[in-house]
Amino acid sequence: MKFLIRDDDLNYFSKPADIERWYTDIFDQGIPVGFSAIPFVTPASDVYTADTPPSEEECPIGANTELTSYVKQHPLIEILQHGTTHATVNSIYEYQNPHITLTEAARGRMELERAFGSPIGIFVPPHDWIGGSGILSVEAAGMDIIRGRGAGLRNFIPRFAYFVVFIKAVWHKLSHLGKEKTPAYPYVLDFGKHKEVCSYRLEDTDVFDGMEYAHRKKGIFVVVTHLHFFNEEKKARLLQVIKRANELNAEFVPPSALFG
Repeated sequence: MKFLIRDDDLNYFSKPADIERWYTDIFDQGIPVGFSAIPFVTPASDVYTADTPPSEEECPIGANTELTSYVKQHPLIEILQHGTTHATVNSIYEYQNPHITLTEAARGRMELERAFGSPIGIFVPPHDWIGGSGILSVEAAGMDIIRGRGAGLRNFIPRFAYFVVFIKAVWHKLSHLGKEKTPAYPYVLDFGKHKEVCSYRLEDTDVFDGMEYAHRKKGIFVVVTHLHFFNEEKKARLLQVIKRANELNAEFVPPSALFG
């Protein structure tokens, strides 16, 4: 089983001390972490963490040179793209917007690559929700996707590969009828012009069951955390997940290893 920690919402207002507070002991075990970074956080984002009065100005993550320098020197951190602004407008998450442009994902990717000096190949939709237009924008930027559970049933683009994935997703769901929750599909899904991997949130009641399932299937397990919403209880739960993963002889991998 390949095991990945995906931590969301890194942004202009994040500090290296935030990462060190919650992850130093995990890094000491040699465990990599994928940080999903917001290229241009705005006051409309629900993760805007500034103490100063908000404005309408986008805050590019590359302007935080303390953060970018720290990340570039850290061998166990890999950056993913987390939306473009992470803004929610009229209760619609950013990449659910049917009017999102084909170039929007690429705009965010270019900022992250400029800021961190390395290629960005994986996209994480804000709140794990993405619409058809959002997917086309991500594909145009040449990225794969890590999202929540349910991939294959939430979107459909007229394409043979989507039909194949839909059949796999339906069969997977039917094979777990009667269970309170269907486990996340434990392998890479190929949508033709991009690939996807599913994930669990740390708070999910079936996160341990999901890991056991992925282990039995010799598949992939991704657990999602949130740097700016961590607390001691959540950290203790993450350490329990890691402990069990070690007992299962999991392979702790960076995000890029999932699509290799």
